[in-house]
Amino acid sequence: MEPAVPRATLKALALSAALLVLVAAVTVAVAVMLWRSEALGKLRGCRERAANESRELGDRLRELQRQRDSAARDGDALRRELARARGDSGKGNASLASCRERAASLEANVTALGDELAALRQERAELAGDKVALQEEARELRRRLQEALGQQRELRERRERCEGRQRELQDTL
Repeated sequence: MEPAVPRATLKALALSAALLVLVAAVTVAVAVMLWRSEALGKLRGCRERAANESRELGDRLRELQRQRDSAARDGDALRRELARARGDSGKGNASLASCRERAASLEANVTALGDELAALRQERAELAGDKVALQEEARELRRRLQEALGQQRELRERRERCEGRQRELQDTL
């Protein structure tokens, strides 16, 4: 048997092994990059949802404050009107009955507004809870992204070591 045949066989085997390691490293690097881009997309989506919900919560809060201010003005005006009506009791029972009906209607309106305000406060608390959950999810996604970046760094280093070994093998062959 000629000594060139085993040496050529060893060279072919070494080259095949180096190519196999290189293909594996590239495959893993592509998988990590795909996973990282998916995690970034989820993180971006969470941030957008949190921003949108915060904006909606702020808009809703401003609307509630306007309604509260309006209700307070209406209540003050109605109280003044009621006080005037009570002061003018000598004008007759008909106007007193009308004022009482108006006062009852206004009290019902104030009660309804108070109920709506309580419901809106509950909604605000729920939105705040959702925001906290989204922030926690964003932190988890950041942590996973950092892990993926670390894995990517390790894979690059491993690939460089493999390429270095491949060059050494080629140089020795």
